[in-house]
Parts: sequence; structure tokens; C-alpha cells
Amino acid sequence: MLDVARHFITTTDVKHYIDQMAKFKFNYLHLHLTDDQGWRIEIKSWPQLTNDRWEHRSGGGKGGFYTQEEYKDLVAYAASQFITIVPEIDMPGHYECSFSCLWRNLSRS
Repeated sequence: MLDVARHFITTTDVKHYIDQMAKFKFNYLHLHLTDDQGWRIEIKSWPQLTNDRWEHRSGGGKGGFYTQEEYKDLVAYAASQFITIVPEIDMPGHYECSFSCLWRNLSRS
């Protein structure tokens, strides 16, 4: 499992982990994409989820997120090495980031 929700890493680093996994014939990568500390995958209809305000919540350094294109590239890269990426989106637990975004949108209605 890679916990990119709390400690974001670049797609280059994720690919490095995929390469290492392939050497040892691991075939599933659990990618923890959401938590209180951040939402790390782009949802185009909810851009507030990837807001910079979630950058430094747990000492993981600068935050960030994967665009839909970057995520598709990671999935394809992993598949080329016979590895399946299993995304984890924690709902309803660990919801601070998503709830904050939702609350701001509802309060404007």
C-alpha cells in the first residue's frame, strides 16, 4: 500500500515502486487516495477537493494530486507490468477534506 493521501508522492516515484513490485512479482498496488489530510485524485466537477489548503496536514511535505490523465497513465503503466492498482477512497470515514468541500458548496446554494 502506498499512502499518498497523507504523504503525497509524484507519479515518477509511484512508477519506481511499481518497478520494484514487478521485480518481486507482486500484482496488486493498494493506492490510498483520500483521507483527512487530502484528496489526491482529480474530480473535474469538484475541483475544491484538490485544494492546496490540504497540503501540510500531517508532515508529509507539499501536497498535490493526480490529474485524471496522470492516474490513467499510472494504471496503464502498472498493467504493462501485470500489476493492478486498487484505489481506496475512504467514505464515510476520514471525510474531513471531502466534507469541507461539500459543506462550502451547500452553504452557497
